[in-house]
Amino acid sequence: MKNKTKNTLTALAFCAAAGGLLGFNAYAVPNIATLTQSEPNAPQPFAGSVPQERPAITLASSKVPVLNVEEKVPVSTVNDELERTMTDEEMQQIYNYIDNSKDPLLSANREMSDQEIKRRKVLEDRYVYDGVRPQNRLPLQPGISSFYFDISKDVWVYPDRELTDEELLQFVDWSNRIVFAQSKRLQTQQPDAKDIGKEEAMEKARESVSKLFDADISKMKASAAFNKFGPEQKGEWIVHFQPYRALTLDANGSAYMMYYVMIDALSGTVNDTTIFNSVYKRNPITSAMKKQIRQDPSWIEAAKAIVVKKQGDARPIQKSTIIQDQVYDQRGVVAVSIVMKDGSSYIVELRYPEKMLRCLIYEPAAKGK
Repeated sequence: MKNKTKNTLTALAFCAAAGGLLGFNAYAVPNIATLTQSEPNAPQPFAGSVPQERPAITLASSKVPVLNVEEKVPVSTVNDELERTMTDEEMQQIYNYIDNSKDPLLSANREMSDQEIKRRKVLEDRYVYDGVRPQNRLPLQPGISSFYFDISKDVWVYPDRELTDEELLQFVDWSNRIVFAQSKRLQTQQPDAKDIGKEEAMEKARESVSKLFDADISKMKASAAFNKFGPEQKGEWIVHFQPYRALTLDANGSAYMMYYVMIDALSGTVNDTTIFNSVYKRNPITSAMKKQIRQDPSWIEAAKAIVVKKQGDARPIQKSTIIQDQVYDQRGVVAVSIVMKDGSSYIVELRYPEKMLRCLIYEPAAKGK
């Protein structure tokens, strides 16, 4: 359990370093980012904090997805602020809790309501981009407030009412402190001299998203993280594009896209380009549908067109087949394997029934072929 806790938080910290706000905040934080602070005995006021009534929440009303941002690109100063204000004692207390936590998923006396989750997401964007902060720190023991994290029992305690904006901001602030502290433990990995650099990786990612999805991502938040994996410590760049204030869009149910691109750092080859559509509803594939798909050559033709026309790969295709896999069926995806004559291959994931590209995965030919 203890290792799982640390591994999960390390993954969140890596996501944070990569800039994927939605990646760890919208989904992981409700279950995980709930650790500790320097003085657990009472709520702590922030020096110089502006007194707050319940901040008015204005959810995004536009149904236009993705790309429009304010005149000035929003800038987050959260990491700079935490770097400046978090004490060594506070950091150590967080590490002590992480190392000794019994429950990596963290339980609660009730779940947050849908409305609370929506408000929390909007407040997360306001926390990150507008500098909105809670008046007090999150209490870590009972007897101080009806909303607290019982650090001794690894359990959240919510009141029998909707959480106030102040309480949700305490939750958001605590989540950011935990992920920040864990990110400081990460050993920063750097590309080797033979690897491509960050700017080149981001340019390759932009080119891949543009040609495969015809997307203008020039006004999206772009971030990149480098990692080494496997026994060979092979370098990989992970590049992520998302709208600014994506959590607010998510809370309002507005459509938007995000893109993930994985790049081999040594060769500069794009190995994976994936789109995330916030409002897409999966259509699981039944046995009857599978039979129809196997008899319909248009799926393979659509996949070939993406490789040849979108990807621009002019090499001869040796074989094309639909992959039979229940996981793809459950996700509503028709995956087509395309093997090139030189031994390299693609997996083209198409949404059912629209034949829209969800993901293009590339595998170079094995060495010696």
